[in-house]
Amino acid sequence: MGSAIGTNVAVSLAADPRVTALCGFDLEPPRRWIPSADFHYARPGDAARVSEIVAAFKPTIVVHAWVFEPRARSSPGQARSRTVTGTESLLGALAKVDSVSRIVIRSGVSIYGRSANSPTCPTVDDVARPTSTFGDILTRVEERCEHAALEFGSTVVPVRLASVMASNLPNPLGRYLRLPVVPVPITTQRFGVVHLGDAARVMAAAALSDVTGPINVMADDPVTALQAVTIGRRVPVPLLPVAFRAGRSLGDIVRTPIPEHVAELLSRGQIVAPTDTGSLVGEPMRRSTPDAIGDLYAAGKLIEIDLDRLAAGAR
Repeated sequence: MGSAIGTNVAVSLAADPRVTALCGFDLEPPRRWIPSADFHYARPGDAARVSEIVAAFKPTIVVHAWVFEPRARSSPGQARSRTVTGTESLLGALAKVDSVSRIVIRSGVSIYGRSANSPTCPTVDDVARPTSTFGDILTRVEERCEHAALEFGSTVVPVRLASVMASNLPNPLGRYLRLPVVPVPITTQRFGVVHLGDAARVMAAAALSDVTGPINVMADDPVTALQAVTIGRRVPVPLLPVAFRAGRSLGDIVRTPIPEHVAELLSRGQIVAPTDTGSLVGEPMRRSTPDAIGDLYAAGKLIEIDLDRLAAGAR
């Protein structure tokens, strides 16, 4: 509940009258005050603490958003370790309460991979064949939760999100696109993203619906890397895709590391067949890919205020 995604999912759930009680835990507190929610501090590897929280609350629906993206706020090794231990702590706790009917997982489209043999526009029926650390992490989380759910008798719903965009989100793709001068692979391959608000609403709606199976969540109107940079009025530096992938380690020098899944997305594109979330869970996409990327650049914009007019209105 302390991450940007977790906080926004909690806010959406708290606003729904069908939710009678809400509880969450994380390394950090929620990024917004949620009066109706109980929050507890817990580390991913602290299985005893997680079991204590879950046993006291006895949840019927669980949203598993304890998934760490490499180079967001964790190194690739930390992201894998924290996600694996957090998942095991959660599932171990759920096995002791026997009350859970539904588990919604924060997953991602990186599970489909971007190799030469990967489908160009995968559907939810395509097999997971990850080609990056993040894709492998997500695949293992889905597999582990599905295996545990068979023992619990629960339904599992993986929500496979495209790269999540928002001006206040620590995200390796967003950090890269905000650079004043951006190395851009010369390619016509396109990628889609999803706005943080849309991602959170769909996850919350999936938790409260009766939908089964995975959901692909990606906004309309995918863009090329050059188009994404143009939206933010940054200076592009064209590179061959091979040179871009080979030189991504240089991002560490300017403190803007480019993990494998982001390098794949920019140089090879990443488009999936999105689920019609409007008809399936009642939450259509409200923002297109260009809109979501535009919001990324909205942070720090100067807002001009006419003080005389404001004062007159106050009187």
